[in-house]
Amino acid sequence: MGDDNRTGGLFIMQFAPLVAAFITKLAFQRNLRGLGWKWGKIRYQAAAWGLAFLISLVSFVLVWILGFGGFYNEAFILEAQTGLAKSFGMTISSPWLVMLAVLALNGTLGLFVAFGGIGEELGWRGFLVPELVKHYTFTQTCLFSGVIWSVYHWPLIYFHLAPRLDVSPWPLLAFSFFAGVALSTIMAWFRLKSGSVWPAVIFHMTLNINNQGFYEGMTVKTSWITHYVSGEHGLMLGLVATAFGYWFWRKHAELPESH
Repeated sequence: MGDDNRTGGLFIMQFAPLVAAFITKLAFQRNLRGLGWKWGKIRYQAAAWGLAFLISLVSFVLVWILGFGGFYNEAFILEAQTGLAKSFGMTISSPWLVMLAVLALNGTLGLFVAFGGIGEELGWRGFLVPELVKHYTFTQTCLFSGVIWSVYHWPLIYFHLAPRLDVSPWPLLAFSFFAGVALSTIMAWFRLKSGSVWPAVIFHMTLNINNQGFYEGMTVKTSWITHYVSGEHGLMLGLVATAFGYWFWRKHAELPESH
């Protein structure tokens, strides 16, 4: 999560969990084993990538269909056309082809821009989730890790995102809270099922780059409620993530040792 991966303060925030996990591991184990370094089976990475894309797509399509925001932002398309021509030599006139090109680049090269997800996930799902599940049930692990992850982002929402959008931070804090628990449930499931941290990393990065790099830009503000419903800390993503999170929570019996 986060709203501007180029900002120095956000970069530090994203990699603080990694640093904390490394320090803890080295202090108590004298090594960095147990963080889920192995790549594992490719189907989990592919599923995580596709699911993150789907959650973003469904949440924003609902925003547009229900009229909470407009589709599509012509200024964003013009900016994307300029960027594609300048960076890749791609001259595209059709808005629909521009959208497809941006989505394709976001889902591939764009993941390298969203690399902050590596810093967060090596801490949250690489270290924290496996440690919690040693002592608690899967439900408790998802709840504890989700609450910690959500609250960790509150200063970002309160001091950076809400002022930038010119909205009250309090609804966004509430929406991000239950979205964080739901998304943490999904990533915890992938982490424990695959034995690898990389599905969680890919899920996190894909969710970030699609929300920040495409769907938020494509959405036109139509009323005061738009920024409360759309976006990665908006109500709609929280609702969609909760639905998917519940489905993954129901699948916890499939996990090793049925956590």
